Amino acid sequence: MKRVRRLIPVVKRVPVDPVKYYEAMGELMLSLMTGRSVQVIMQQSGNVRLVKSIEGKPIMINSVNDLRLFAAQGGLDFMASVRPIGSDKVDVLVADVKVKQTMFNTPEGYLVMHLASNAVKVGFEAVGIGNVLMYFDGMNGFKVLARLTGDGGVELKDATRLLGIIIDAAQRALKRFSRFSGLMGDVTLGINTLSKVKVFRVPLSIHWSTKLSAIPVPRFCVKNFSLMDAEPIRVMGDPSPYSFMASVKVNSVDINSLLANEDYVLTYRVKAHILSNLRLEC
Repeated sequence: MKRVRRLIPVVKRVPVDPVKYYEAMGELMLSLMTGRSVQVIMQQSGNVRLVKSIEGKPIMINSVNDLRLFAAQGGLDFMASVRPIGSDKVDVLVADVKVKQTMFNTPEGYLVMHLASNAVKVGFEAVGIGNVLMYFDGMNGFKVLARLTGDGGVELKDATRLLGIIIDAAQRALKRFSRFSGLMGDVTLGINTLSKVKVFRVPLSIHWSTKLSAIPVPRFCVKNFSLMDAEPIRVMGDPSPYSFMASVKVNSVDINSLLANEDYVLTYRVKAHILSNLRLEC
């Protein structure tokens, strides 16, 4: 038996053939799917459902052919666990950046998300996490994702604590940008993907509702983002702007050492680094 959860039905049609799309984009997606359990949102005849397992076993996608087979059965939107298969630890950090829906597709919205996303990125760098991927979440925000090395990952409580410190430092630093103070109240930084949801939309996956691709952001330049670039037909037609996704490396970092002191010590260290290194330019 498939373990499924029904979602709100949508009538919007998929703008591309999912099989052809995932055949074209699958190779870039695999680095964040292999070795993890995967959840798949299926769309068939206007009905949408979330499949978490098949016959009680976790879904595993380890090849483009696996991805193609799921797409052929209606698989549209793919989400991967923050934990490696067989481990209760996590090996990714995922920060959430969103604005109010009314601000999302506006120059002001992209500008504040650019600052917020890059504040998080620079915050990662402050603790030695220099290899990150920034990508559109497919709906109304962006993710900043970093992969970690280690024996199966790190404890979730430690990962969420570190990410929370980075988010707190980024929020404190952003308050210093008085030029944009009137807009900063509309942006939200969070850790829910890591701490509560525990799965992340795989970059380049097609969002089940908007039918937009969760595209990586070249040069971390959110302020130049356009929804037109996230149209699957355009993404599939020229995947080359996203080839850098395959070269994003894992990060070797000693989280226990970072968390050895009181949180405020690391918070102010990260904040100072953000204030010194955050730039509006791409």
